[in-house]
Amino acid sequence: MPLGPRLLHLLAHATRIKPARAFERACRDVREAQTARLLSLLRANQSTAYGRAHGFADIGSPEDYARRVPLSTAADLDPWVRRQMAGERSMLTADPPVYYTRSTGSTGAPKHIPVTDSYRREFQQTVHVALYHLRKRFPQAFTGRALYFVGSRRMARAADGNDIGTMSGFNYSEMPRLVRSVYAWPARLFEVADLKTRAFLALLYASISDISLIAGIFPAPIVYLLRDLAEQAEALAHALREGTLPAWLELTLPQRAASARDFGPHREAARRLARAASAPEEEKAREAWPGLRLVYCWTGATAGAFVPELQRRLGPRVAVRDAIYAATEGWCSIPMGEPEPGGALAITSHYFEFVPEQGGDPLPAWEIKDGERYQLIVSNSAGMYRYQLFDIVEVRGFHGRCPRISFVRKAGAASNLVGEKLDESHVNDAVAAALAEGSTEATFFTLVPTPGAALPGYTLLIELPAQVDLEALRARVERGLCAAASDYARLRAVNHLAPLRLLLLSAGTYGAIRQAKVADGSAEAQLKTAHLVSAAAALPEALRRLLP
Repeated sequence: MPLGPRLLHLLAHATRIKPARAFERACRDVREAQTARLLSLLRANQSTAYGRAHGFADIGSPEDYARRVPLSTAADLDPWVRRQMAGERSMLTADPPVYYTRSTGSTGAPKHIPVTDSYRREFQQTVHVALYHLRKRFPQAFTGRALYFVGSRRMARAADGNDIGTMSGFNYSEMPRLVRSVYAWPARLFEVADLKTRAFLALLYASISDISLIAGIFPAPIVYLLRDLAEQAEALAHALREGTLPAWLELTLPQRAASARDFGPHREAARRLARAASAPEEEKAREAWPGLRLVYCWTGATAGAFVPELQRRLGPRVAVRDAIYAATEGWCSIPMGEPEPGGALAITSHYFEFVPEQGGDPLPAWEIKDGERYQLIVSNSAGMYRYQLFDIVEVRGFHGRCPRISFVRKAGAASNLVGEKLDESHVNDAVAAALAEGSTEATFFTLVPTPGAALPGYTLLIELPAQVDLEALRARVERGLCAAASDYARLRAVNHLAPLRLLLLSAGTYGAIRQAKVADGSAEAQLKTAHLVSAAAALPEALRRLLP
């Protein structure tokens, strides 16, 4: 008899007790824990080409490491990674790569990050400790099946025979079959190219499963899924009542055949969706998925703009909590289910350094201060040594003696045309406040310098799901920018900056951009929106064409 989700969750929780206790011990002495993590990393890789070139064998302290090993970027490490992908070994790590993730981060050209077994064990430490605490706070969320947004396992193959794809696709495929049975969505769902088709099937799978948890990275795909639930509930109910798939779904013949096998008549699920179709918008998710108790995704920085709509559509019974702050190159925080964004620094996973936001020498984790902002530097078993993530994080209290960090913005997400010193956090705050004041929500928005204007200024590109008073919205955003950024307010007052412009995008504009990105190989779950770009050239071409 197969094990049910409740028992599988319980068994998984038992495996997380040991790493959770180890993390608590480490939080009593951050310097000792981080020094041990660093020296273990260096000893394991001292005989690699990179380790010999930088004298890993002679490094005995964090201070030695900072003196001997330079800060690095993806461009610096790319020649080493390419040699690994071509088949050379013991270049960056003694542990051979077993996979390569392809990532562009928020912007930029594709980069490849090697995944080794030791790196996988490192970031699993972060996951184990975070989920241990999350289950303690929300036990009912760990009783049913989960919806987990993943990307493609294989986008290409390297010359050394290893697959190239997304981190989420790799992690999902590497889970034991028994563990994967907890998830309601099969991996083949994410191979469906058309996003509307994929969303309809995703809602069908969710509705025939007893789901209690939704896990993703960025909240926008979850919001879009809930919008689709509201729009498609009646059609979903019909499909499950009749046991037939709509003809409009864009599927290959094998995909349609596989999906048809999964969706015979499901009378009870059809009844729930029929009730959802007639329920008020804020009750549709509760009717469709009565067991849902937790949504686990990013809730701070750019992600925060989507949280109010997410919470409204879920209703008060479902908690929304911040997920692990992670990049392909490092899994950096351990949220413990607190309402506030952020989490304890993952000091048992990687070695971290922090460069003050205003500049200066990198500091170790035990020297950073509450309330201060820093650029994060990570060293790990993927071969990322003193690797600059170019992320700004803020210290928000401590867990024991371990700093809690929260992502603020990308280091490059700033603009300074005439001294206004805008950054993405100012835009997030201003637009979120303007939307809330007007009781409206956005599908997408970004602020960009107005190209070719006689007087420097900014244009807000925004897509809205409903009609609003655009001039009133523009004025509220302008006031918000003045309140958030004093230099912006000062320069507007003396007419050194032009008044904010607002460009309303037609419905479906961002959906088309999402579809194009997925067609190019990006993982839908990992699509993040930049809410401030420093030049129009950084926008997708579809948006650049709309600017004056």
